[in-house]
Amino acid sequence: MSAVDRDVAEMEMIGATQAVFPDGHSTADLGAALASVPEELEQGFTTFCVKPNQFIDGPDAVGAFCRDVMRRVNALTA
Repeated sequence: MSAVDRDVAEMEMIGATQAVFPDGHSTADLGAALASVPEELEQGFTTFCVKPNQFIDGPDAVGAFCRDVMRRVNALTA
């Protein structure tokens, strides 16, 4: 980074959830996937990628899913 005059502190650290599927047709458990968020925040991650289709079955549930993610992350970090 210093060779190109960049400061590592200026980099955005992006984390992600790890979806674990219980079987070949069920969605992953969102709570389990978000469990690593507090540790990643401590490591300096500030942005997280979550793929809704790993946790819900259809596009009609995206709004409620996003609200649920925010509620859970706020509870984990409170």
